[in-house]
Amino acid sequence: MSHTQNSILVGSIQKFSIEDGPGIRTTVFLKGCPLRCRWCHNPELIDPRQQLIQLPNSCIGCGCCVRACPRGAVSMDPEEGVVIDRDKCDVCLVCADQCYAQSLRPVAKPMTIEEILRIAEQDKGFYDNTKGGITVSGGELLLHAEFVSGLIDEAGKRGISVCLDTCGFGDPEALMELSRKENVTDILYDMKSIDDEVHRKYTGVSNRLIIDNLRMLAADGKTADKLIMRMPLIGGVNDSDDIIRRTGALCAEIGVKRVNLLPYHSLGISKKRNVGGTQEEFEQPSEERISEIEIYLKHEINLQVGVLGRA
Repeated sequence: MSHTQNSILVGSIQKFSIEDGPGIRTTVFLKGCPLRCRWCHNPELIDPRQQLIQLPNSCIGCGCCVRACPRGAVSMDPEEGVVIDRDKCDVCLVCADQCYAQSLRPVAKPMTIEEILRIAEQDKGFYDNTKGGITVSGGELLLHAEFVSGLIDEAGKRGISVCLDTCGFGDPEALMELSRKENVTDILYDMKSIDDEVHRKYTGVSNRLIIDNLRMLAADGKTADKLIMRMPLIGGVNDSDDIIRRTGALCAEIGVKRVNLLPYHSLGISKKRNVGGTQEEFEQPSEERISEIEIYLKHEINLQVGVLGRA
């Protein structure tokens, strides 16, 4: 895999993350994802292209954006404040350049490997003391496999370990090459739903490639112990007894030992609205149901189970 891509769109770099792998971590969120999860908590990172995001609470009503827009796509409404006509907007970002309050801004920033690592290296002491490092997330890192490969290699030269956070929907060879790198310590592997019909309905793609790639990683001596399955829990979607039992059976069959449960939250709704769209709201399973699932996977399947972001 050659490293030809010089820069990449980075949605954000989150420091002091403690739920994206072991230890204290710096999580790098890349833009672009092949899935369209209807509950996505980072919907602004699905489209691989640059987008304009609006942060209404920051707006000071100065009108500079309205005057600056060359396409007349920005207007001021007495009730709603700044209104963006997304059909007219060509994401030239002139309005964002003129927005003193940063109420309008680009979703992502083009960054090189060096620029990313310059930020990540600031916290190397924390990584060394907590067995932390960088987590590459998204979006989906497999859309940018060449760049990520270069990032991992350069991080390794600087003594920084890397955790991969992937939906598993991508090229098997690229996934295996990234996963087998020596300084990749953990692979956070999403399992949205083991039921293919449910997966197609709520993410837009089949889960067959995802399950095949999971089996591949679980069968390889250099990657099996790195795997941590991550399962969002969406009430009435993927928390049924049937889906949980089939998921547990797959883990037992292929030897996955660790699972993290991620109960649904609605933080993606406002983000989707702020990039010009709507996202439906789902339900988080009850605390009782989450505990039932946790206990079943722990005691019936003998998995190490963590519940993240518990309400």
